[in-house]
Amino acid sequence: MRVARELALSAPVERVWAALWDVPRMVACVPGCVEAREIEPRRRYHARMSQKVGPIALSVPLDIRVTEGPPGRLAVEARGRDGLLAAEVQMSVRLAVQAVEAGSRLAVEAEGRVLGKLGALGASVDQLLGAARLRGAIEG
Repeated sequence: MRVARELALSAPVERVWAALWDVPRMVACVPGCVEAREIEPRRRYHARMSQKVGPIALSVPLDIRVTEGPPGRLAVEARGRDGLLAAEVQMSVRLAVQAVEAGSRLAVEAEGRVLGKLGALGASVDQLLGAARLRGAIEG
């Protein structure tokens, strides 16, 4: 599934980038993300997603790699597997920040797959990615 969102922000580009690299702040933007830590600065992270879809609870450790960095764009790849449920999450997220007259524009594109029992129940990238929460995290 592919999800694309564009957010008009009153914050300047520099403030948007500062928020995007603030790991605790970004954890709060992703529904079900209960922890994240930096393994290699601005290159590699580890996170844990916990979601409940219908009768199934999922806990997936994610390996997250930054594949493209600023200026202007950020791309990350995330993969993880819940061994108990044999569920797998694969996701790529691309962010682009552009200065506009009233502040900045943040474009978010996410593509991913949820495999296994959770995928069969219809869990989607939109459920796993809270792009709309970014506005509050960046603008405060």
